[in-house]
Amino acid sequence: MTIAQSAITQQGPNGLIGSRLDTPLKLLIVDDEELVRETLKEYLLALGPYEIHLAENAFEGLNTIHRLGGGLDGVLVDINMPGMDGIEFVKRVKKKDRSIVAIIITGYPSKEKVIQAMRAGASDFLAKPFNLDQLSVSLERLVSERLVLKENVYLSEEVKVKKALEETNRRLEQKIREQAILFTISETLNKTKSTKELYDALVELACTLTQTEQGLFWVINPDQDAMMLMAHKGPYDPQLETINYADSPLPYAKVAKDGIPTLIPAADSSGLDASLIAIPLFIKQNIFGVLAVSWPKPGVLLEDDAVFILHLLTERASLTIENLLLYESVSYNLYSTLTALVSTLEAKDSYTKAHSQRVTAISIKIAEEARSKDEELEILQFAGSLHDIGKIGIRDEILMKPGRLTNREYEIIKTHSVIGEKIVKKLGLLSVEPLIIRHHHERWDGKGYPDGLRGTDIPYLARILAIADTFDAITTNRPYRPARDPDEAVAEIVKNAGTQFDPDLVEVFLRAYKNKRLDAI
Repeated sequence: MTIAQSAITQQGPNGLIGSRLDTPLKLLIVDDEELVRETLKEYLLALGPYEIHLAENAFEGLNTIHRLGGGLDGVLVDINMPGMDGIEFVKRVKKKDRSIVAIIITGYPSKEKVIQAMRAGASDFLAKPFNLDQLSVSLERLVSERLVLKENVYLSEEVKVKKALEETNRRLEQKIREQAILFTISETLNKTKSTKELYDALVELACTLTQTEQGLFWVINPDQDAMMLMAHKGPYDPQLETINYADSPLPYAKVAKDGIPTLIPAADSSGLDASLIAIPLFIKQNIFGVLAVSWPKPGVLLEDDAVFILHLLTERASLTIENLLLYESVSYNLYSTLTALVSTLEAKDSYTKAHSQRVTAISIKIAEEARSKDEELEILQFAGSLHDIGKIGIRDEILMKPGRLTNREYEIIKTHSVIGEKIVKKLGLLSVEPLIIRHHHERWDGKGYPDGLRGTDIPYLARILAIADTFDAITTNRPYRPARDPDEAVAEIVKNAGTQFDPDLVEVFLRAYKNKRLDAI
């Protein structure tokens, strides 16, 4: 018969055990079986004015104690739980507050387990199945021991005041530290603009806040039972790139499977040669990823506080990740739709087919030669692909005219950069890209269009795009002339450095061309 069945069939004792204390007993029940937790809670509330807290595993229990900030009278904890067993849990509870009374419950009693439990600091040991009278006796012992412990701790009014002040200061310092950590987390995560940036920031923050050398973050692919490493810091093992968590014995894989944090001390690190914490990251109650830290710096121990910090970090990061994933999904779908429109537009004219892809590739090669930032390369990828999107607003008879354009027709063609900016800007998702699309036909000497911007007033990436656009135009067949040799195109661009093009970027383009970076395009 289970403890839940016992609670239903047995009658409880008379009287209120909790009445022997000045205030109701504050108890924490830790058990991975919901039925056991709820049955114990129901019985205790019927028995007396208890304040009951529940936790489904040891890590949640430690977080609960941390959040309560003191005042807990006792814990009733199952000995066999995933992630951390009841004996280890009691050790950690006693380390935090020796006055908390612990009762350990198990369905598989043994002399060895009893000894281990008592050495850990447990005051009593209940073997399943047990009746409610046995539980009542254990609670009577808990009350008695708690009273003695309280009397020993508070021997005089002076000691009480001192302890109260110390506890208040401790809790205040703890809250200040927690708020500082939360501020650091929020400030850092709010600056990220992509999931890649966020994953890197997550690992960096995890290592900084726990003072560890190694940080790892995997995203879980449940369809393939695989963990894919998205960011890492410190010592690196290529075998951790992809982990089949269904079969892997690694602690990270276990966290991916059961969703329960794990803390492995250095003395029991399963061959990892360092203490380790691995914690799940949930999005909408589903395990999205696993964050792990290891290799603590000299003098640092990975303990419960580090688990709590990582718990705060993953909680805050999950909402940011969810928002970024939604944003990136919308942006990607929008980008795909617009590039499909551009491809359809270019497919009408064999002379300009795949023009945008080539201009984008050339622009990126120039930017790489100039050692541009990754963010700038991403912007060029987007703006380059859509730089001619405005031609959708130009009539086909002008856009695909086989001969040279009249002055009036050329003025109409020139409006495509403004139309393109309006199309992209109205989407409300972009900031820099619309300006690049608008200004990619400006000239260094101020004689370009649509605004006649001069020199460095022209956006930097638009100046790169202008060179790439011209190079592709010269080396591609046009209705009014055949394609020219790439060397001729380079000579033409060099000739117009300082008038049509940024002279410094022309030098960069020339280096890229001489280094054969453009050959594969």
